[in-house]
Amino acid sequence: MKTQISKPARGKASYTMEYKQEALKLWRASGRSAAKVASELGIRAALLYRWARMERVADAAETGAKSRRSIEELEAENRRLREENTKLLEQREILKKSLGILSEVPHRGMPGSKP
Repeated sequence: MKTQISKPARGKASYTMEYKQEALKLWRASGRSAAKVASELGIRAALLYRWARMERVADAAETGAKSRRSIEELEAENRRLREENTKLLEQREILKKSLGILSEVPHRGMPGSKP
């Protein structure tokens, strides 16, 4: 199945951002290897990998600037998580003690029972 995305003429190729995005979209949506998609498009697989890496770096830089949280927010979350951890540790200890009590073998001479 040949994909119809027009690419620049031979020579030193310079691809538009639209072409790169369409090629990456096609590669990701197809579920096929980069080599197969690249051969259909008439480019090298290394270009697809390079374009994908450049896109990831650009996205990471963009989201990194947006996701900065203040020290106060981080300290509040840290406090909340420590409290939750303490509570869970207490619950675990209670469950361990309960399991120990419930798994004991009953004595033969229980009070109130006939021998």
